[in-house]
Amino acid sequence: MARRKLALVFLLLCIMALLLSPWADAPSPSSVPVSVPASGVQVVQEPEEAEEISRLTIEVALEEQEFRALSNLNDDFTFRHPEIEVELRRIAPEQAYETYRRASELQEAADIMLLRNEWVAEFASSGYLLPADAAFVGKALGEQFEALSGPLKWNAYLWGVPRDMDPYVLVWNLDLLQVWLGGETDLPLTEEQWLAAAEASSGAEQGSEAYWLAIDGEDPLALLAWLESYSQERSDELWEQGGQAWTGTARGQALALLEERRANVRFGRDTGETIRALGEGNALAAVMPYSKAKEFVAEKGEFRTEIDLRSWRLPYIWPRGSSFVISARTEAEEAANVWIADMTGEQAQLLHMEEQDKLPVFRSLYDADRRLSDLLPGRAGQSFPNQAPLLYGPETATILVEFGEMWSRFTGGALNLEGWMEEWEREAEG
Repeated sequence: MARRKLALVFLLLCIMALLLSPWADAPSPSSVPVSVPASGVQVVQEPEEAEEISRLTIEVALEEQEFRALSNLNDDFTFRHPEIEVELRRIAPEQAYETYRRASELQEAADIMLLRNEWVAEFASSGYLLPADAAFVGKALGEQFEALSGPLKWNAYLWGVPRDMDPYVLVWNLDLLQVWLGGETDLPLTEEQWLAAAEASSGAEQGSEAYWLAIDGEDPLALLAWLESYSQERSDELWEQGGQAWTGTARGQALALLEERRANVRFGRDTGETIRALGEGNALAAVMPYSKAKEFVAEKGEFRTEIDLRSWRLPYIWPRGSSFVISARTEAEEAANVWIADMTGEQAQLLHMEEQDKLPVFRSLYDADRRLSDLLPGRAGQSFPNQAPLLYGPETATILVEFGEMWSRFTGGALNLEGWMEEWEREAEG
């Protein structure tokens, strides 16, 4: 009897052992697997932090076509920089100065703005901008021409990053030049030849529809460009000469010729009118931006044309450059520097030149690219664009605005030559 009970107890113990054996190897619920490197030092994995997003608003004063091209570059940038969100806005070029100025005064300016070079010092001295030195990456700072970087300097800092330049040039109707002045005429014209051309236009078969010059009557830089071609002298020194700038000088003679022969001058209200005047075949010469001139000549119309770059041999001409600046109110300065560096880099400049014919701002590109190598033959010497302007500083924008108003009234017939001289002398004395 005792033996049977012992056997039963042993059997029950075996059954219990079989039931409990699957749980014996189960891990403790409180245990956590830890990765231990070969050194035996325990490594604790920290959770990854989400990358901080920077947001930029950017306003540019561009025409529609050029704005679309910049938008494409910006799309590529945001694809490569998902940590930077960009809102790109276009404003009308003719309203740019007032728009930028008002927004800056109200502390509502965009993080980045595209300004004309001549405006930058004024905005910087008013406290509206941050220095832009950090946006020059690698060799970019050493690549800048003085004609472009000079207007951006104020108080020992650079306040903008050049994007392009588009100087005015003269475009000649060579067929009309041969008819009016003879087949052996060389450029640039002398003062006597300019007068002969003006006289020829008044006696031409087209009569009042024949022009010895087509020029934008609203932009003072167009006048300065023609004065440079006529006198073969840099025009930024006008203000240094004060009241004597026009008296007994080649520039004074040029202005007198415009007054005396204005009946056969096409004073356009914008560049488009100037280009159309030359395209009609009735204008001898037209003053237009290089980019527009290159496009015009490439179309190969019914008459022979030539872009005249001879004035670029002067120490300084107005480059009509534009630069990106950073608003003092931005909260994303580092992102702004990254965006500007990308938009003004070598590849961006070359693409901009291919699409818009605007000239790049890096010296080395004029040595490395065959399309540019002969464009600035004096780029290593004392000619454009190696010299900084004589007129620079916070007052430059205001001075050019006032000069532009005089030019507009002169071309519109509200200001004659005598009145021009009186106003100039009064401003010089004041």
